[in-house]
Order: sequence, then structure tokens, then C-alpha cells
Amino acid sequence: MKQLIGAIAVLLACISGEAFAQCSTLSQVTGLPLQQLVAGSTVCAIRGAERWQEEHRGVAPGGQLWDYKRGPTNPVDPTKHVGAWRIAGDNVSYAYLGGSPIFTYTVHANGGTYNFCTGGAPIVTGATFIPGTGVGCGFPP
Repeated sequence: MKQLIGAIAVLLACISGEAFAQCSTLSQVTGLPLQQLVAGSTVCAIRGAERWQEEHRGVAPGGQLWDYKRGPTNPVDPTKHVGAWRIAGDNVSYAYLGGSPIFTYTVHANGGTYNFCTGGAPIVTGATFIPGTGVGCGFPP
């Protein structure tokens, strides 16, 4: 029984350590590099069945947020204004139209991709930023 409890404790420590590493202050993107990464770029992210292709239009500290969907000329699912983004301190916040809550994240470099974290826990991992808007992420339709 003691061995089982010890194994569970080690497993939980490894999982917690991995989550912490994904959101470590050592990997956090802050200040001007955060502004340069986010402003005027499209973020591409996948979490489960959800996919994001969100254009950060405007310059830091904030601007409009547009969902690329299938592109501006698509007659069925065109690009659409969905809210606003803002950098305050070392956080990026998203306010979506329709009165949803404001979502605030820290952004962390992760070997060529980025993690969006809240409270030290990864919410989205493996996100990429493409400079510019109107480019899409190349997700299949």
C-alpha cells in the first residue's frame, strides 16, 4: 500500500512539474517581445476539437480580434469580428462580443510554439503566431 501511495505521489509530482514547466516564469514572454509577438499577427491553436485562427488587428496595447474562419472571401464562413484583445502588463486579455467573460493569459515560449497559461496552468499549448492578418493557419476545412 505504501508503494502505491508513493507511486501516485511521484506521478502527481511529475504531472505538476510538467504543467509548471509549461508556464514557468523563465519561459514567459513579456514586455516589448510580447507586444511584437501578438500585435498584427494571427494566432493558430488547437485544443481538443476546438481550433483558433484569431487575427490580432491593431497595434499594442490592443485592437480588434477577428476569427479567420475560412477566409475573408468565403461565402459560407467568412472572417468575422469577434471581439478585442489587449496587453496589460505581461498579460494578454480577450473580450469576446456578446458579453462573455474576459479571458486573461500569460504567454510562454515552448521550443518554437507558445503556451497560454492562467494561474500557472497551461490552458492552450502548442500555439503558433503567424505575422500578419488575412493569412489563415492552414487548418483543413
